[in-house]
Amino acid sequence: MTGSPSSPGSDPGRPRWVKAFLYVAIALVLVFLIVHLAGGGMGGHG
Repeated sequence: MTGSPSSPGSDPGRPRWVKAFLYVAIALVLVFLIVHLAGGGMGGHG
């Protein structure tokens, strides 16, 4: 069972909160890009 997600040593170098922070940061960047490219963001820009 090497590499199973339930094993405690699957990713020993990175705490869970760091992963959660990265996921939230990536999601915010994606939302910003989608809104900006759709023309809804940065009202006074341009």
